Amino acid sequence: MTTEVLDPTTAAVETVADCLADGGVVVAPSDTNMALTVDPGHAAAIERVYEIKDRPAHKPLTLFVRDPDDWRRFGTHPDPAVVDTLVEAFWPGPLNLVLEQADTGQHDRLSMDGTVSVGCLSNPVWRDLAAAVDGPLAMTSANQSGTVDDDTLVTVDRAVEHVGDAADYVLAGEPQGTTRASAILSLAAGDRGDATPLRRGDIDAEAIESAAPLRVD
Repeated sequence: MTTEVLDPTTAAVETVADCLADGGVVVAPSDTNMALTVDPGHAAAIERVYEIKDRPAHKPLTLFVRDPDDWRRFGTHPDPAVVDTLVEAFWPGPLNLVLEQADTGQHDRLSMDGTVSVGCLSNPVWRDLAAAVDGPLAMTSANQSGTVDDDTLVTVDRAVEHVGDAADYVLAGEPQGTTRASAILSLAAGDRGDATPLRRGDIDAEAIESAAPLRVD
């Protein structure tokens, strides 16, 4: 049976937030794709996402924070001002930053080789949900792994087709912006002036170098 799609009313957002707090798995909007979403404090929910999506074990989920300054709770950088400059320029928005992981005891599925991917979204429905949860959310696009490329948007209909019957709720809400996939920038390797694009979205290397004292390789 396909999970019911909820319009993003205040009552629906509260229902979905309660589900997440209880360890549920939902589909929620982001700035790009509809995404499988969990409370990162529930290990069983994280594992359930990997089973639903058939996601490779070596690919971690991304942590999304509502307050841009909260990147410090999960990541570190030898020059925090560099991260702050990027955060001020592009957050909330479709840019995920890969940082050295702070020692917060996060689930292994949220880190890879001592790094963590952190983002902050502008989607108004997501921001309402994050406020109701009052904490970070872990997310990955709501499609079966390997079936959708970066140029294909995971809409509500596509999310329902791929994973809808396995999620507890689907919270509708249109993506924001024009990109199909968020840009991913690694600040975790090399010296403090290095940055490596892991996925290119609407935020390109020129924009990043203009905003912060970084060399994007």
